[in-house]
Amino acid sequence: MTLPHRIRQFIAVISAMVLLSSASSSQTGQCATVIPGNPLPDLIVNQARLKSDIHVTVEKFASTDCAVVEGCVTSKGTHQLLRFTSSVPNVGGGDLVIGDPLQCASLFEGGNCYNNEKFKDSADYRLWTDAGYQTWVTNRDLSQPANSGINATLLTAAQQSGNVIVGRKQEYCFNDDDQYDPNASPTPKYTLCGTDTTPGNQGLQVGWEDTYSWQIPCQYIQIDKLAKGIYVLEVQVNPDQLLPESDYTNNASAVRFQFVPAHGQTPPQIIFL
Repeated sequence: MTLPHRIRQFIAVISAMVLLSSASSSQTGQCATVIPGNPLPDLIVNQARLKSDIHVTVEKFASTDCAVVEGCVTSKGTHQLLRFTSSVPNVGGGDLVIGDPLQCASLFEGGNCYNNEKFKDSADYRLWTDAGYQTWVTNRDLSQPANSGINATLLTAAQQSGNVIVGRKQEYCFNDDDQYDPNASPTPKYTLCGTDTTPGNQGLQVGWEDTYSWQIPCQYIQIDKLAKGIYVLEVQVNPDQLLPESDYTNNASAVRFQFVPAHGQTPPQIIFL
């Protein structure tokens, strides 16, 4: 056997190892499909970020505003809003790989006011009364989707009794926005959202977080005429478990506070408890 042939054989073996390594590092596949044997992502809600960016605003909306068209507020006119930052880190063993949302009909739906593909249910925003939240956490099953079984029953009952106000989340893009883990790769990998006519490359790298700051459209819960009292703001990511994760029981975070409505020239207050 000649030396060049041995070299070619060695190169072929190394190439095969590289390809295998590349396949193993791909984690989930296109549109978050599970590749057996590969590590899964694990999505959580950054509670510190949630608590640090809660604001009460009063804003006016025209009938043509996307917030009205998309149902983020109930009607045109002036509304009081509870705005907050929602940040979702991936603390799992593998990336969340989505790719082009135009190719992922199981996860995204088009035709929204912002000219992009809208994720079907990336996060639920809930504002609870203190008593309502205690009932919810005592009886819910975090291992199961929020839209089924005991969870769906509890949420329906809470809405009917007025113990929870549900916000309308308008997630459309999973991207590496902020480095969450200082030991993670410093280079973002998923940065292209795409639109309803142009492809994107969405996902969430291990150790990075997808961040929706409190100033952006629909990043709030409408709280017109909210009474003085103690409330709990809860954010649950991937509530219907459309995305594969290694652990669904850590997908929610909450912040408890006292709300004091505006009085005279004194603006509304949020007092954390």
